[in-house]
Amino acid sequence: MNFLVLHVRNYSFKDDNDRTVEGATVTYLDLTNEPEKGERGFAPLSISVTPDQTADFTAVPGLYYLQFRQGRGAKGRPRLIFHGATFRQRVNFDLSSSPTAAPTA
Repeated sequence: MNFLVLHVRNYSFKDDNDRTVEGATVTYLDLTNEPEKGERGFAPLSISVTPDQTADFTAVPGLYYLQFRQGRGAKGRPRLIFHGATFRQRVNFDLSSSPTAAPTA
């Protein structure tokens, strides 16, 4: 399924047992989701990925085909597991050349 990936942020920290935890957070939009009652627009979603998986995100922001699998989470509840990304198209949010851009002072 295609998603608009907005942001990829790496992290590295020590946990309570002094072990290093590394990964990244990917923030994306599912443009097919209907807003819930009382909402407008698209609510951002986030998923954690391994440091190696960040290499899949070559141009951000961009449209990507994201692959997920389901895994067993707490109390047997399903949880999404990121499985891979395929770049589809670059997205440009540069509004400086937009005819509706606000005038500069």
